[in-house]
Amino acid sequence: MIQHNALKNKMFSIGSLYQWVLASFIVVAVPLIIVIVYTVWDVGKYTQQSQQTLFQAVKHTESSRVLLERLISMERNIRQFQVLDEPELFISYLENRATFLDVIWSLQAYTHNMDIFERLEIIKSTEAQLHQDILTKSEKDMLQLAKSDLSAFDQLATQARALLDDSEKRIGIEADTLAARSRHMQQRLIYAAFIGVSLTLLLALIFVYFLTRPIRKVGQAIRNLGEIGFEEAIAIAGPKDLTELGVRLESLRQTLNHLEQEKELFIRNISHELKTPLATLKEGTDLLSDNVVGELNAEQQEIIQLMKIGNINIHNLVDNLLEHQKTIATQIDLDFSTFELDKLFERVIDDYQLLLRSRDISIKNNFSSTYIHADYDKLKIIISNLFSNALKFSPVSGTIGLSLWLENNSVKFIIEDQGVGVSAEIQPFIFNDFYQGEAPKYGGIKGSGLGLSLVTYYLAAHSGTIELLPSNDAYSGARFFLQFPQSKDLNL
Repeated sequence: MIQHNALKNKMFSIGSLYQWVLASFIVVAVPLIIVIVYTVWDVGKYTQQSQQTLFQAVKHTESSRVLLERLISMERNIRQFQVLDEPELFISYLENRATFLDVIWSLQAYTHNMDIFERLEIIKSTEAQLHQDILTKSEKDMLQLAKSDLSAFDQLATQARALLDDSEKRIGIEADTLAARSRHMQQRLIYAAFIGVSLTLLLALIFVYFLTRPIRKVGQAIRNLGEIGFEEAIAIAGPKDLTELGVRLESLRQTLNHLEQEKELFIRNISHELKTPLATLKEGTDLLSDNVVGELNAEQQEIIQLMKIGNINIHNLVDNLLEHQKTIATQIDLDFSTFELDKLFERVIDDYQLLLRSRDISIKNNFSSTYIHADYDKLKIIISNLFSNALKFSPVSGTIGLSLWLENNSVKFIIEDQGVGVSAEIQPFIFNDFYQGEAPKYGGIKGSGLGLSLVTYYLAAHSGTIELLPSNDAYSGARFFLQFPQSKDLNL
């Protein structure tokens, strides 16, 4: 299977993108070229047939008219010769007769109509008999030619007129035939053009698909590097230059994947290394606070409190760093359970009592007893990050507002503070990874920029949303509104 795919990629990678475009242009142009050649051939054939048909019809008509004129001239020459007995008139008769016979032979040579051929034979034989009579009697006395002898000219003229009328009718018939053939040819050309254009468009769409598919794959591969990660291998099949670009992207992916793995390993190691001294620091400050090594004075107790606050802040930073690494390294797995959300809020507030007391910050809460079916630890991280964020930006002696209620099987929650708020310039970026806004004016350790991004990750896993509300008179700082379903699985 691998060999088959390799052979397939090798076949597709023959030729550059320029050669592919040129080849596709030639193939797409073939149907149009065929239609053009067929059109030129069909129109040429029709033109040639039309010329031949009209030429024969016109020649037949003109010859029939000349035939009639020569007969009239022959009759006039004989009658004048009979009266005037001038040799020039008889010679003129013979010249007209020679032209008459040439016209008959010409008509018989061009005509393919047996009826016309036989009628010409009758005219020729009748005229031959009349000419024989004229020659016989002219040697004795032209006066001996009776009216009955010369009436043969009238018979010949009638036959010639009938032939002329038939020729003129034939022109009309041939014209109608050519018109019908023209309409038929026009239909054929329309069908040919429709088929040719349709086939050209179909081939063009096929080639556009095959030409743009490797380009789309390159774009998708680049998007995947930014959105999905570096795990999926990149293989581009197509023109040689795009295949080479795919090879370079794969090399870049491997490099980035290696760097990402090293980054994850570094964060895990550094986080673990930080956890150990932090635990030692916490244990030491607790022992000092409990007067294990002796009674501490007020100033020393104040220093111990500051050490505890610093320990809490650093501990939160490390926890956020580890949680963020966990969310991007593995798929988020939720451990659902049923619990009281308002109790979870109270637990989080208790965790921050030391910080709240150190800055004289009060909590104004409006909780209703709310049972929820969700991941307890993930919701604790959401609430803790939002609360610590509000605490960090709240002024001394400020107030943090917390509201929790249930509406239409949807849990809704607002947390708001009295800090400086979020400026309009940075609002689009506050949920991005590692984004840090302006440092708070009220001291404290600068955050990692991961708190709000973790909130959005875990909220999305619970099908929830978060948005920043505008400030009001009571709370001039950041006001976050969250909502997520009370339960996906239970009917609470």
